[in-house]
Amino acid sequence: MEVEYWRNQYQRMNKERFFAANAIALLTHTVTQPLDMAKTRAQVLQEGKTFNGFAWQKGIYGTNIIRETLAAGGGYKKFYSSWDAFFLRTIAYTTLRVSSFLYFYDWINPDPRRQARMDFYVYAGLLGGITGGILTNPFEIVFTRMQADELYPEQCRRNYKNFADGFMKVAEEGALFRGAGANGLKFVGLVAAATGIYDSIRENVYFFFGPMSVTRITATLAGTLVAFAASMPFDTVRTRMHTMRPLPNGKYPYSNSADCFAKICKYECDPSKLSNYGSFYSGGQMYLLRLLGIALVSQYALDIYFDMNKLPELWQPAKYYVHGGIDYDIHNPYTQAFDQLMMRQFMMPIGMDSTSPNQKELLKGL
Repeated sequence: MEVEYWRNQYQRMNKERFFAANAIALLTHTVTQPLDMAKTRAQVLQEGKTFNGFAWQKGIYGTNIIRETLAAGGGYKKFYSSWDAFFLRTIAYTTLRVSSFLYFYDWINPDPRRQARMDFYVYAGLLGGITGGILTNPFEIVFTRMQADELYPEQCRRNYKNFADGFMKVAEEGALFRGAGANGLKFVGLVAAATGIYDSIRENVYFFFGPMSVTRITATLAGTLVAFAASMPFDTVRTRMHTMRPLPNGKYPYSNSADCFAKICKYECDPSKLSNYGSFYSGGQMYLLRLLGIALVSQYALDIYFDMNKLPELWQPAKYYVHGGIDYDIHNPYTQAFDQLMMRQFMMPIGMDSTSPNQKELLKGL
């Protein structure tokens, strides 16, 4: 039997995916970067405080941080800290996250039809997230410190001139991989939760809404909510590890990511002090809006790209109908369930001949 899924036989990073992913990432991250800075600064301001609610009563709210940043002068470019750091962090974050996930997904899933199984997504997200999170940590720690630097008094600021200066100083400090474990677990929460939940919800919601935009929006919202809930606590730990400074006794407040997580639970999440585990979600409003915005804009940007260039799905392999040997690749922006329905209707007139390896010869007369 001739197998014709060779065009997308390997679901790994290639040149087309590299340029598409990074072009979309630069677009979406540029638009949503103010939300990211507000989230990071809210996490820093939350440190050491008991907590009740989402920090509105403490003034740690995203719109307040954005307004205060603009009022301090410097315009919108202040949200990007340093253009070279923003650019390098975005490219590294996107390339390593996507390529790690695709590599492990291709390795784990041996099915030539590449069925979108939830457990395969979770396994690939776990391995790819840990790998991508550890490798991107040097870029993340420099950029996180640059985002939070203006919160400190003048004499306590790190004052990195650019990414190269910050990278060298962090390397001299021996902190390039400080918080890498928490950063990896954050990636796991994002990749494993978002991809698996999105595809699963989209397939099932289709049978309620049909080929409508609400199908995609519902699945995206569900995937984003789960990714937010799963990744935000580790993002908070990562920010604490990246920005911590030595105490007066010369020791750091946290020895590792697990110690940081335990101390946040003990000192900031104690119900007896009118606190709760919402401490891990300080800045969460901005984080959730950013994730949702990136997801929706990315999807519609890909739709425009596909439509302009008459291309099939970039992130899905060619589908292979196992009985007939037919390679079909029908682009539908809403759901793969619609593809399956079309294929069943297409194969129906042929009957038992659909089991023939020479079915393509039979179809020439149709």
